[in-house]
Formats: sequence, C-alpha cells, structure tokens
Amino acid sequence: MPSEWLAGCPSWLCAPLLDLWPQDRMLQLALQAALALSALTLLVMLQVLLLGELARRRAARRQQFNERWRPLFALCSLGESLPDPLPALPRRQRLWFLLQWNRTQLQLRGSARERMNRALLALGMDRHALELLRGRVRSKLIGLTCLRHLADPAHWDAVQPLLFSRNASVSLASAYTLIAMQPARAMQLILPAAAARTDWALPRLAGLCQQAGEQAVTEPLLAALADPVIAGRERLIALLPHGEPRQVAPWARAQLDEGAAAEHQQVALRCLTELGDPRDRPRLLLALGHSDPDVRLHALQALGRQARGDDAELFLPLLADRNWGVRQAAADGLARLPGASLERLQALLAQVPDRYGQDALRRAIAEVRR
Repeated sequence: MPSEWLAGCPSWLCAPLLDLWPQDRMLQLALQAALALSALTLLVMLQVLLLGELARRRAARRQQFNERWRPLFALCSLGESLPDPLPALPRRQRLWFLLQWNRTQLQLRGSARERMNRALLALGMDRHALELLRGRVRSKLIGLTCLRHLADPAHWDAVQPLLFSRNASVSLASAYTLIAMQPARAMQLILPAAAARTDWALPRLAGLCQQAGEQAVTEPLLAALADPVIAGRERLIALLPHGEPRQVAPWARAQLDEGAAAEHQQVALRCLTELGDPRDRPRLLLALGHSDPDVRLHALQALGRQARGDDAELFLPLLADRNWGVRQAAADGLARLPGASLERLQALLAQVPDRYGQDALRRAIAEVRR
C-alpha cells in the first residue's frame, strides 16, 4: 500500500519513507490514524484562525459604524437637525442601525424618544423593520422591538399575526408591541390567547397587564373569565389584581362568600386589599380563620390597610400561628396600628405567650422605630 501511494514520488525521497514505513499491519493502522489526526488538527487550527480573522474584521466594521452613527443619534435626541446628506447606509448595515437605534431608545424618555422616532421614519428604516418580521426569530424580535418604540397603530396588521406564533418569545414580543400601539384593543386579543398559551409564564402576563394599565385590562379580563368557550381561562384569575379594583370587587366578594378554592380566595383578597373598602371587613375577619395559611396571610394584609386602633385583639392571637409569614404579618399589623406607641407595643409584647410570636413582634417594633 505505501508503494502505491508513493508511485509518483522521486526515488531519493521515497526510499527513506519506505524504509520508515512499518511492516506490521497494526502499526500501519496506528500510523495512518496519527497522520489523519494531525491533518484534522491542522484543518481545525486553520478554521479557527480564519473565523477569528473574520470576527475581527466584522468587529472593526461594526466599530466604524457605531462611531459614524452615535453622534447623529445624540444630535437627534437633543433636537438638532440631522446633517444633509446623511451617511450612506448599505443594506447589510441596516440591521446594525436598528440594533443601535433600539439600544438608544431604551435610554431616552419623552420628547427625545419622539424625535428619534421621527428620524427613523425620515430614513425609511421603519420599512426595514417591517421586512424583518418575515425573517427568522432573531430578526422578528429586532423588528418587533423597533415597532414597539414607534407605537404606530398603522403597523397593527403586520404585527397581529405574530401574536399566535408558536415561538413564545416572538408571540410575547408581539403582545408588548400591540399594547404599545393600542392597549385596550390589544388586551382583547391577548387575554383570550393567554388562556391557552401555557408557555407564557404568569409573571410575563402580569408585566403585559402592568404595561397596558388597569383601564385596558379590566373589561377584557372579566369578559374572558365569564366566557365558557375559552379553555384554560382559570389561569387568568391570577391577573385580576391588575384590574380596576372597583370593577373587580364583585367577583372577589363572590369568591369569598361562596367559599371558593383557596387559590381563588387569595386572589380575591388581593383585589380587596387594593380597594380598601370598610364594607368588606366581615369577609376579611372570616378569612382570618381559614385553614390555608396563604389565605390568612392575604386577609391580614388586607386588614392592615383598614386597621383601627382597637384591632390589637385581632392580630395578637395570630402571633402564635404555625405559619412564619402569618406571624410576621400579624406583628407588622400590630406595629402599624393607628396610635400605636412604643409603650403600648411593649405592653402587647408582654401578652404574647409564644416565643416565635415575641420574636416577630420585637422585629416589627425595631423596624417601626428605625
């Protein structure tokens, strides 16, 4: 086999190689494997060097781009007019432009953001952002972020289909963009979709509700909860505290009066906490005796919003509760009672038989005095 490989090799070079070539078959295989591994190592090294050089050149071009456009972004945000003509913007650099523009928008507020929006429209880059919505996931996210900063309802039809994307990141980004355009209209689409989208985490849904605001959230949320056709609408109950308290209160009171599941009662108590209506006091007092510690905790927090000076007798027994959080909330409620002086709190501390309850009340007293 070596003689076949070296058929065209000069004799002065081939003879030493043939002498070095082992005769044992296993040694030949080992030598061939070593040569193949060496060749593969050289190829990998060449690839690493090539990719490193390409990355270096790309970074240098990106740095030049940023140095050219950052001053223009600064002038635009300050209200200065852009130079005429503007620097050339090759097509391959449009993505860099939108990335830098999005990053700049995150640092601006008020009229500066509006001026940046006008500059983007003047450059026609809003059309490129719309084109990105037809690309891959990364391109979609960049385009949606750009359109969210613009918040132009004219782009509604281009963004709405992405709300139902199978990719959770794209669908959530489109939801934020739609809310930036028209909050009330967006929530009418987002909440029914959220009932079936188990890949949308509840903290993300809460963030959507906070961005949209109480007025935009309340009616679509109550309508979705009342619609028997919407599957999975039970998971939307956790969003009710983000609605307008007066409109959500009837639902919350019905949950407490009917003895609903502990999770639903917790949400109901959070809603009533925001409302602070003294007419709900009997419901809150009844919830203090619930078997679920989280229900007792939320009832204590709600009572703390409307506590009276003579409510010490309500909070004292709960300093002996088995749940740590309930004991701490009861201690905080005592320390923040109207007219609670240090002498009165010390007197109440002497009435607490439970050692853990005493520790909780001492902590609350120390925090109030701080």
